[in-house]
Amino acid sequence: WTQEVVARGLMTRGGRVYAMTSSGGTRVLPFYGPVSAAKAALESHVRQLASELAPRGITANAIRAGVTDTPALQKIPGHESIVAAAKSRNPSGRMTTTEDVARALVVLSHPDTYWITGNVIGVDGGEDIVG
Repeated sequence: WTQEVVARGLMTRGGRVYAMTSSGGTRVLPFYGPVSAAKAALESHVRQLASELAPRGITANAIRAGVTDTPALQKIPGHESIVAAAKSRNPSGRMTTTEDVARALVVLSHPDTYWITGNVIGVDGGEDIVG
């Protein structure tokens, strides 16, 4: 859909493309195989988009949020143990919130961030670095 939006002139210089990924795109997680493959492909696609859209002044980045209490998380069988583990291992002692992710997107949408493109950006309070 990004190609179509750009082709129709609906996204121009200064535009931003964001994709949501997870640590499962780069590490092995139990029962996460299909999602892991999809996230890895998504991250690769973001890098490709960043390269193709750079001449137009449009950036593309993936946001790797930490474990966040969302309706999607609550549908995972045994999600309570995921929540407990995320809280205990996060150096900040809490889970990522949707507000944390929203704030990061606001910052990354600032015009001065035009040189940040093709990246997977962790928004997790350090959760991923401690595994």
